[in-house]
Amino acid sequence: MNRISKAFCLVSLLTIFAACKKDDGANVAPPRDYTVQYATEKVEIEDYLKTHYITVDANFDVVFTKIQTGGTQTSIWDQTQYPLQSKIVNSNNVDYTVYYIVLSEGIGQSPTRADNVLTAYRGILLDGTQFDYTPFPQTQSPLISSIEGWQEIIPLFKTGEYIDIPNSPDPPSFQNFGSGIMFLPSGLGYYNSGRGLISAYDSLIFTFKLYDLEYTDLDGDGILNKDETVPGTDIDDYDTDGDEVPNYKDADDDGDGYFTKDEITIPNSDPVEYYEFDAIPTCNGGTLKKHLDPSCH
Repeated sequence: MNRISKAFCLVSLLTIFAACKKDDGANVAPPRDYTVQYATEKVEIEDYLKTHYITVDANFDVVFTKIQTGGTQTSIWDQTQYPLQSKIVNSNNVDYTVYYIVLSEGIGQSPTRADNVLTAYRGILLDGTQFDYTPFPQTQSPLISSIEGWQEIIPLFKTGEYIDIPNSPDPPSFQNFGSGIMFLPSGLGYYNSGRGLISAYDSLIFTFKLYDLEYTDLDGDGILNKDETVPGTDIDDYDTDGDEVPNYKDADDDGDGYFTKDEITIPNSDPVEYYEFDAIPTCNGGTLKKHLDPSCH
């Protein structure tokens, strides 16, 4: 498959998500330099972490409170019950330090940035304004259509377990789910696009609970996004054929001119069937699965 065909496939793929853009209906402010803007926000976020404390109940609902002058509460920055963690995220040539807290890791599976997730969440600004609240989610949403900060942090957590006891008067629920807090600079949020109560260049705080997920196949090549990489590598950074299109968005993973889906077809199957990922064979004498090896198809 040539690069023009790949470009067409990618454009078609991105069109699928155009209806749920991250900045629909936004009021756009004049752009600022990303590095300069982040330098200001990093100070503001760290000041918040050092001047506020959290209380967490049994359901992992969180309350943020400012430490008053002379107060003895331990700040988010210093508390150790839920240690503050950080992840470096490079975006727009800026190395963002994204602070987050693990309240509960979860016991199920972790999504990739391209899967669908069922999450309860609350969003607030640094001044305490609540701009979003979804305590009882009804449907899963594609993580790839969310803001970049979510795509980076949610995959660090795992889902829970669905509990529905027969003949019980209690409604079904999730238990042992992943739950956490993320503190996002605007460069990983809406940046210069305001949305509702969110103004341009607002840093965002989210508390969240990851209940469930659905693994998806974004490029329709017959291989789930989670299998379009190797352990320890984000799917955005795994590009077998070096064409600058990561495998999970690439319908021809090895760049040999043959669609990946055709390469994982079980020979002589009628109707057509495809190998399960673990069963995809290698070429004779090779070590790579055949859809990743340009020397065979």
